Amino acid sequence: MSTHARTKRRLPCRGSILIDSLIGLIILAMGAASFYGLFPIISKSHAISDQDQKATQIATKMLEHIQMLAPSTLTATNLTGMQLIDANQVAPPYRFTNCPLDSSTDFCPSKALKNGTGTLTLTNLNYGSVMALVTITWKNPVGNTETLTMGTVLGSYRS
Repeated sequence: MSTHARTKRRLPCRGSILIDSLIGLIILAMGAASFYGLFPIISKSHAISDQDQKATQIATKMLEHIQMLAPSTLTATNLTGMQLIDANQVAPPYRFTNCPLDSSTDFCPSKALKNGTGTLTLTNLNYGSVMALVTITWKNPVGNTETLTMGTVLGSYRS
């Protein structure tokens, strides 16, 4: 009799490779499903940021037009004549929902944003200065109402 114990080598069971492959495939499928599940969220956040950017551009464009005017010329008649506000308004806040702020692209709140509206509020300050506030309101892709307000002060030195 031999005193040395024979060591047996065990071969891997061929069925375990199939089971390991199936488990790996299931894990890969779950990872892919969660990855593709993010696409609607990513597209909504992209649309929301795109609308925020458009609203900022509209407000900035309106303030650029307003800053070229003297505070004494900020009347409903002048603003309507320059197509900065919608017609038939007599006192602030003025609406500019359908006014094209850029004639080449017809850029206005109602066309650039879903349910987009714009208002211009003018407040007289001391020494002939005027504060102009532009507010843009719209519905985002989720259905919530968003609002952006920007403003500037026109000094009386512009006459």
